[in-house]
Amino acid sequence: MTLQSALDRIVAAEHRHRDVHEIALGVFEGETFTHACRGDWQGAPVGPETPFLIASASKLFITAMIFQLVAEGRLTLETPAAQLFPGELDRLHVWKGEDLTGRITLRHLLNHSSGLPDYFEGKRRDGSTLAADLFAGRDGAYGLAQVLAWARDEMRPAFAPGTGMRALYSDTNFYLLAEIVARVTGDSLDTALARRITGPLGLTRTAFFRPGMAALPLRLGARVIEVPQALASMPGDGGAVSCLVDLARFTRAFFAGGLFPARFLEDLHPWRRVFFPLRAGTGVLRFAIPRWLPPFRPGLEFIGHSGISGTIAFACPAHGRIIVGTVNQLQDRGRPYRMMIKAALA
Repeated sequence: MTLQSALDRIVAAEHRHRDVHEIALGVFEGETFTHACRGDWQGAPVGPETPFLIASASKLFITAMIFQLVAEGRLTLETPAAQLFPGELDRLHVWKGEDLTGRITLRHLLNHSSGLPDYFEGKRRDGSTLAADLFAGRDGAYGLAQVLAWARDEMRPAFAPGTGMRALYSDTNFYLLAEIVARVTGDSLDTALARRITGPLGLTRTAFFRPGMAALPLRLGARVIEVPQALASMPGDGGAVSCLVDLARFTRAFFAGGLFPARFLEDLHPWRRVFFPLRAGTGVLRFAIPRWLPPFRPGLEFIGHSGISGTIAFACPAHGRIIVGTVNQLQDRGRPYRMMIKAALA
């Protein structure tokens, strides 16, 4: 079976699920890009240039730009984050009565070892979460001041920065990193993305979301979730839009050293457990299947990032493949991973 026919079969099978309305899957193997898509959007078939929200896969763009700034000598991974926010982060991380905010470095933010609470899915004092509000369709814009207020006043840190091998996946970390990119470059985040990533790579359908931007509708089961103000408020931690071919080109460049010195790829570990079977590295996630779980293939690991919208953007080193795609569905977060495994073994 050819890779093309295998991807066609994988996509067709996934598209038969009643909640999967639009689906796209692409594989770079060497210089060859193979893809399969299903669904319709705006009166035309979904294709490799159809834009979709990539959610937390947006974090790879921020990681790449932080690595670039480190390579340029404008930052180090050990730079304390508070230095870049003079007076703004005070008492953001109070642990056992002590303000440990000054100990948080860029590395801690990148590998989710800062201990900072997750402003997006973390519970506030009243038990509510921003994620639940948005999934219920309650839209609203917010900015840095609001994110800091949520994290400082409504939530509590999980542990002291850099404690052992602990990790707490937190969008707060990447919200701060995105702000750091803008402050250090002196550009808006949109301009930084264009100058540093989309322009050099020739990506024509990749940008941070703005209200009115065309993209596949965000789906939660049978419902469409329309929260444009919120999506525009979370650019670096979850608000980018891309398409299959752009995401594939970017992910390949990321892991081929085409955006920053290859030495940074040697410093992605150690891997800190987030929740089984995901582990956090420096700016990336590692998804690995233990030998005792199907499909019982040793060495089957993927490094990259996923998104809550059903997006995947990973390298599979053992098979020499870059695998990207979306099922454009907030339900069943395991579905895109299962699709990715099938694509790796096809």
